Amino acid sequence: MQITQDRIVTIEYTTTDKDDQIIDTTDNIDNYTFIFGRDRLFPKLEEALEGRYKGAQIKLTLAPEDAYGVRDESLIKTVPRKQVRVPASDLEVGFKLRGNDRDNSTPITVVAFDDETVTLDANNPVAGLTVNIKAVVVDVREADVEELETGQIMPNKGELTSVDVEFGG
Repeated sequence: MQITQDRIVTIEYTTTDKDDQIIDTTDNIDNYTFIFGRDRLFPKLEEALEGRYKGAQIKLTLAPEDAYGVRDESLIKTVPRKQVRVPASDLEVGFKLRGNDRDNSTPITVVAFDDETVTLDANNPVAGLTVNIKAVVVDVREADVEELETGQIMPNKGELTSVDVEFGG
């Protein structure tokens, strides 16, 4: 089956930097399954996958603006130390915090600090990097109505899942 809009696609992938250091991979974990054409991938990777079939192998290199984005110096801020509610004994360069936005999902990294201030960086940790992607199409299938309506992929479609539960006394 060919990869087209709204099909369920499963891939294995590894993303590396210019020195072949792994940034992200599906090795030793579950493959990545998504509804194709719904902005779940880098657009250039999606373009490379479109029209392919199970077993297809993709290799491409993405510039920062096509991958995790370019570094934005406006996302680096120095704030008063008292604004960062982390015990002094825990605070260190590289410490990860979560932003105080609506969904509380902006990752922030401590890049410097002293007794009075803390410098925080809200850039993606791999922003600014050119990345290499190797991907293999593991499966392609039609999405069912519920998957298309909810945007959620039903795991083990068509299979029953067991659970160990005792009922009664």
